[in-house]
Amino acid sequence: MTSIAQRVDPKLKFKASIEVGKRRYWKALASCAAFQKRTMWECLRVLHTDIVAVWNFHDPHDYLYSDDFRNLMVNMVEKLDVGPTTNPNNTVAVGLSTVGAIAGIVAVLAGPAAPIVVPIVAGVVIVKWVYDVYQLSCAVLQRFIAYIVDLTLVLQILYLVSDSQELSRRVIKLAVASYHASPTSEEVHRRIQGYDRKFTLLERTDRDTLDKIIELMELYCIDAKEVSAVRAQIPTVDSLPDESW
Repeated sequence: MTSIAQRVDPKLKFKASIEVGKRRYWKALASCAAFQKRTMWECLRVLHTDIVAVWNFHDPHDYLYSDDFRNLMVNMVEKLDVGPTTNPNNTVAVGLSTVGAIAGIVAVLAGPAAPIVVPIVAGVVIVKWVYDVYQLSCAVLQRFIAYIVDLTLVLQILYLVSDSQELSRRVIKLAVASYHASPTSEEVHRRIQGYDRKFTLLERTDRDTLDKIIELMELYCIDAKEVSAVRAQIPTVDSLPDESW
């Protein structure tokens, strides 16, 4: 049942994530009362759990819910230079070229000879802001947007490389390392840097933030007809023997 459930168009997973986000917290990241007096880490845990659950991976060891994986995602967000950027639209073209680049990176990293090296720390959160109490600011919204989009795009790569098999830490690390090394992660963060809200009206800020998340997710979503072509470029990834984070 799990295997069949996962074999769907990734766009359906993106749409489902958006619908869950709208019902839960994405539509009120600026004004959400539930986040008040909580640390950023606690808030991100809630968002993380909602997003991962939608994808229905075969993850009997709950690796995707582990603190190690959450730490990887938080530390990836630290790549984002919060604040405005001089030219947020100065990005390379998005589309098959980006998809092809990710497929090429996966193919290189997926070799059986050596462990997957993720250039970000898994075992510990190295950023200080996650321990701060949630307080509305442009930097906070940029980080929350980055976490949501980064996590979703990592899960999209994981969908491609896992092919409905039981997840291992090795395969998850491959997805994280591939996204981290791809031009997509840099493009996404550059676009988020261009999101510089003025908090004159919280309701409008909530709406604009949700629109930005949806815009980025739709921009980088791989559609069904591309999935087969991408998978054809990716070698079989050996999950066993597994490796540590």
